[in-house]
Amino acid sequence: MKTGVIILGHGSKAEESNQAFHEFCQMTEESLNYDLVTGCALQFAEPRLNDAVADAVEVGMERLIVVPLFLFPGNHVQKDVPKALDKLKEEYTDVEFIYADHIGSDDRLTEIVADRIKEVV
Repeated sequence: MKTGVIILGHGSKAEESNQAFHEFCQMTEESLNYDLVTGCALQFAEPRLNDAVADAVEVGMERLIVVPLFLFPGNHVQKDVPKALDKLKEEYTDVEFIYADHIGSDDRLTEIVADRIKEVV
């Protein structure tokens, strides 16, 4: 089964933020072994989730893993994304959608925060 990964970011009005997000997605793609790895935005930037799904389906993806690149389970993670995915499931009935967990509190993140503090002290 052809499987794609869609990394879902918030999106920003600041283009440099969107560029950094897409660079992150490219770095992530290099560490994964899936048929497709792409990034998209929930709002404020392109491509949006609907477009990313349409593009993935167009190139033959049969399963899509949507990974919300959000730290905490706010409204986007709990309400907005599931609602959007429900609509996409109705539109693409032949595609299996898997909604991965948000980034959350993870010990690996505390190491990054500690490193950032050390960099400035």
